[in-house]
Amino acid sequence: MFTHLHIHTTRGSLLDSILKVDEAVKFASDNGMKAIALTDHGSMASFVDFVKECNKHDIKPIIGNEVYEVDNMREKADTKEYSQPRYHLILLARTQEGFKNLIKITSVSRTEGLYKKPRIDIKYIKENGLGKGIICLTACQAGRLSRYLTSDKYEEAEEFVKRLQDTFDYVVCELQSHNTIDQANANKLIYEFSQTHNMPYTITTDAHMLSDSLKDSHAMFVEIGEGREVGESYTDCYLQTEDEIYEKLSDQFSKNVIKKGIEESVNIADIVE
Repeated sequence: MFTHLHIHTTRGSLLDSILKVDEAVKFASDNGMKAIALTDHGSMASFVDFVKECNKHDIKPIIGNEVYEVDNMREKADTKEYSQPRYHLILLARTQEGFKNLIKITSVSRTEGLYKKPRIDIKYIKENGLGKGIICLTACQAGRLSRYLTSDKYEEAEEFVKRLQDTFDYVVCELQSHNTIDQANANKLIYEFSQTHNMPYTITTDAHMLSDSLKDSHAMFVEIGEGREVGESYTDCYLQTEDEIYEKLSDQFSKNVIKKGIEESVNIADIVE
C-alpha cells in the first residue's frame, strides 16, 4: 500500500498549505496506509502533533523536512542583484540519530542560514556528519535534480547526486504524480536518470490539500496570502489514493514502472525505525 512521503500542512508550511495534520493522518488511516511522512517547508513545527495523531490511528510517523538547499547558506545580501537560487530537498529521519540530526539541520537553517527563507547547504551537512540516519528524496520541480535535468545540465546533476550519496544514508529519485506537461517532462528525465545510475525511485504527490476539490480554495489562499499567481504549480498537489496515482501517471509510465515507484515508498517506510 502506497505511503505518502511528501506532504505540507498549515502550521509548518505557512501560506502554502491548507492541509491539517489530523486530516492527513486520518486520510492515511481511512485508505489502509501503514505510514505517512510530514515534510513541511524548512520547518518541523508540527511534528509533535503529527506523532500524536499517528499514534491515535496506529500509523507509523515519518518525520521530515523539505529544506531550502543552497550553495552557501552564509551568503546573504540585501540588494536586488542577489540571486543565489534556493532548491527544495526532502529529508526524512530514518533513525533516532537521524531525527536529532534533522532537528540540528532545521535549527541551523533558521539561524545561521536564514535569509528570506531558512536555508542550508550540503557542505555544512556533510562536514558536520548530519546526514547520518537520514533518507534523502530529490523533491519537486524546484529541486536541484529536476532543475538541472530539464535545463540539460546532466554533468551538474550527476555531481549533485554524488554529493547527496556521500552525505546521506539513502538517496532516492522522486517522481511526482502530477499530470502536467512540465511535470511529465521532469518525470521522464528523472526516471531515465535513475535507471542510468542504478538508483531507486519513488512517487510522491507533494500534497498541499486534502482533495482535488479544494484546488480553487487553495489557489485563492496562496494568491491572497503571498500576492502571487499560482497557475499550474499546485496541480494534483493533494492526498491521492493509490488508484489515483496509477490514473495520473498512466500516460507517462507503464503500470510496472508505477508499481515499482509505489513499492519503493513502502520500502522507505519500512526502513524507518
